[in-house]
Amino acid sequence: MKQPGLSHIPEPEAERWQQDALQFWRVQIERDPFFAPVLTSAAFQRLQDISFLGALDYAARSPKQRTGSRADHSLNVAALANFVAVKRGYSRELSRHLILAGLLHDIGHPPLSHSAEPFIKKHIGYGHHLAGEKILKGQNELGETLHNWLEVHSDIPFLISLIDQRARYVDGGDLFASPINIDTIEGITRTYRLIEPGIAVHLNRQRVRLAEASFLSGMNTGLKDLDYFWTMKHRVYTNLITSTQGLLADKLSQLYFEQERAEFAEKDMFSSENLWRKQYAGLFENLKKINRKSLKVSWLSGRQVRYTTRSYYLDIEKRGLARYRCAKQGASVTLPAIQKLEEWPIQISLVE
Repeated sequence: MKQPGLSHIPEPEAERWQQDALQFWRVQIERDPFFAPVLTSAAFQRLQDISFLGALDYAARSPKQRTGSRADHSLNVAALANFVAVKRGYSRELSRHLILAGLLHDIGHPPLSHSAEPFIKKHIGYGHHLAGEKILKGQNELGETLHNWLEVHSDIPFLISLIDQRARYVDGGDLFASPINIDTIEGITRTYRLIEPGIAVHLNRQRVRLAEASFLSGMNTGLKDLDYFWTMKHRVYTNLITSTQGLLADKLSQLYFEQERAEFAEKDMFSSENLWRKQYAGLFENLKKINRKSLKVSWLSGRQVRYTTRSYYLDIEKRGLARYRCAKQGASVTLPAIQKLEEWPIQISLVE
């Protein structure tokens, strides 16, 4: 029996949403039997227990201030791929591959997402990009069932090229490779709720507007929306990712395993945060203390660490993608002394 494609008549649940809302395009995916084996696979279900902002989510003041899971993020990225693919009139085969790439682009993320990744890469020799490839290629037990399905129903090398931003723009590669791509549109707006909680009620439509401006209507038409998004991205990195709280949470995640001599194996890369919370309870207990400024970890006290600053700014003389610029620079920070945790923000100095 022929399976319904993306163009089938929406289920009643989808009809409640207008096409300018992201949920309309997401429900189509969730209700389409073609994608069910991916959504129910062990590899994708694991992402339900991988926090989007990693350690920073656990350092939040309350669960309401967390940013959700990598699974929820991936479903929204796939929904944006669905929206653009339909509006561009792509074939069903190409549309399905773009949606699959959206669903699977984060499939290799470890527990605590990017936060613990520097330690993981140093310890086992690779990070989430290669881990994702191992899952898609069936080279890890977690991905065997998913790989077997993908091998029959998709072009796996093409999927990987989309995720790795190597696919041609004519094949929809720009959805993942553009400076304002469907991954960053979803991720930045998701995180920006922590800065301006009031935008949450508008996110469903705001994400679709941004995708339309970036990929459909011509960038000059949606210039105001895209300029605002670039400003949002700058604030997310400045106020959250590289804030005192963010840097302290990341550094704690990276140094915990070495300083506490915790055993770490390659299989932990493909584990879940629920298992990590049991196995590395001390790490999560300390993460929760960061926002309360009650962290008492001697090996972090007054420690100087390096990171990369990112300044996202507009070149107002330009149009198109050249308008959206990013300047990166090395910086060093001195973490608060354990007896003086109230002395925030920490001291920052630029490194040439």
